[in-house]
Amino acid sequence: MNTLPEPYAHHRRETAVEYDALLLAARHELALRAAEMRVTRREVRRLRRARRAETHRRVARDAQVPFRAGCVVLGTLAFLASVVMFARGRQQAADMLGAAGAFWALAVMLRPSR
Repeated sequence: MNTLPEPYAHHRRETAVEYDALLLAARHELALRAAEMRVTRREVRRLRRARRAETHRRVARDAQVPFRAGCVVLGTLAFLASVVMFARGRQQAADMLGAAGAFWALAVMLRPSR
């Protein structure tokens, strides 16, 4: 009596069909959740990039004024050095005057954007 009676064998086939249907439903649910997870991860990446870009813009905006002031100061120092060099008859006075102009031009170009 090691074999199962015939009614159980028939019943077992019916539950296998039900299990297959449950398995298909579970796989479908898993696929839906995986798609939702991909969308959510994509949104998280987008938000992180946006936050990082905003941080970069804020840092650039906050550093712009001191950098402009530094360019103006360096341009003024280069201009004064060129005047002194010119008074002493040095040939590098023209180069220093060009450097002063470059610093001042950079300071003008870096006006705050609105």
